[in-house]
Order: sequence, then C-alpha cells, then structure tokens
Amino acid sequence: MPARRSLAVALAALAVAMAGGCSDQRGREGTATDAGSTEAPRHPSPSAVPRWDGKAEQEDALRAATQALNASETEGAARVDEGLASLPQGLDKTFTAGGRPHTLDVACQAPGPRSITLTLGRGTAKSEWEVRCGDREADQFNIPAGARFTARVARTGPDADGLVLWRLSAVHPDDVDGCEDDIEGCED
Repeated sequence: MPARRSLAVALAALAVAMAGGCSDQRGREGTATDAGSTEAPRHPSPSAVPRWDGKAEQEDALRAATQALNASETEGAARVDEGLASLPQGLDKTFTAGGRPHTLDVACQAPGPRSITLTLGRGTAKSEWEVRCGDREADQFNIPAGARFTARVARTGPDADGLVLWRLSAVHPDDVDGCEDDIEGCED
C-alpha cells in the first residue's frame, strides 16, 4: 500500500508540475497571462505583416504574378517594356507611350492579403487605382499614345514582403477595351 500511495503522490506532483509549466508556457506565448503579471506577452501582434518563408515561396509568387500578366495580355499586343519591383522599394517609373495606344498591366503578389495603390500620372492629371495582390489576372490600364506618363507604388517599408510585376504593351487602337485613358478618366 505505501508503494501505491507514493506512486499516486508522485503522479499527482508530476501532473501539478506539468500543469504549472503549461500555464507558464501559455503566458510566455501570449495566449494567457495572469492579471497581475507585468511581463508582456512574447508573440507577434495580430497586425504583424506576413512574411515569405524562404526562396521557394518568393519564386512561386513570381510565377503567379507572371501568370497573371499573361492572363491579361491583349492578343496581338507588342511588349514594349516590363519589370519587377519589390514592395519595400516601391515603384517609380516613367514611360513613353508613343505611336499607338498602350496598356500597362500590373500584378501584385504578397504572402498575405494585401492591396496596393497604383498612381498613374501625366502632366497635372493623376489617378489612383487599387490593385489587389494575389489576383489571377493582372489589372490592365489603358494609356493613349502621346506624352510620357508615370506609374508609382509607394514604398511599404522593409518589413513587408511582396512584389509588383508590370508590363507595358503597345496595342492596336481597336483593341482598347473600355476607357481609352485611365489617367484622365472617362465619363460614363
């Protein structure tokens, strides 16, 4: 009997120690803390920016953005320029749309839900567009032939993973779909 009682006491002490260790661990992880505790929880805040976990995820994002650009490409369009910008660095590019109308296709990829603001400008005219990251088809903006124009995406800071792929293409005037000038805008 004394051996059973000793075993029961040892098991009870082990259970209490394990339960105490678990509540201690929860407090350190930020899932529960004592009301009187002055120790701050050690966990990322809910507003923490998602990050890519390694090179493979970045390469997958690049492939997805390229597929989105290809999905929005106008048949018969002639590629004029294309490029990549990281969200931490932003995009600030000046283009020339000479000769024929152009389309600027923009695709964004990020490790979590996000949207960016693309600002298109020409002279004093400016327009802002929301581009959602992760869409299967790139957003396409119509630019008439003529003067130079700018495309800008503000820098997000060093803690935000993400990328923007863009492609400028010359198109036949009959292939312009919708508003002919997404910088000036069109009245419906």
